[in-house]
Amino acid sequence: MTQPAPEDYSDDELLAMLKPAQQAELDRQIGEMFGAEGVDRAEALFAMASVYSLRAGERDEVSALAMLQLAAAMRRRAEQMIAARN
Repeated sequence: MTQPAPEDYSDDELLAMLKPAQQAELDRQIGEMFGAEGVDRAEALFAMASVYSLRAGERDEVSALAMLQLAAAMRRRAEQMIAARN
């Protein structure tokens, strides 16, 4: 039985692979990365997540998985930002 390709996982599956401490660290890094640049809008996070997802296809499987997990975390944070607005 073969393991699915990294791009075949859903965001929930990608994030479930991470330990809670790893997810918290990703959230912190995303906040620092985008907060310093003033990029705190959900739309910008969705756009960056798309870039990371596209670039993941150019990487080896381990790097692709990490990039897709980062993209999933970005989308989750963006969704949380939108929910907080409403």
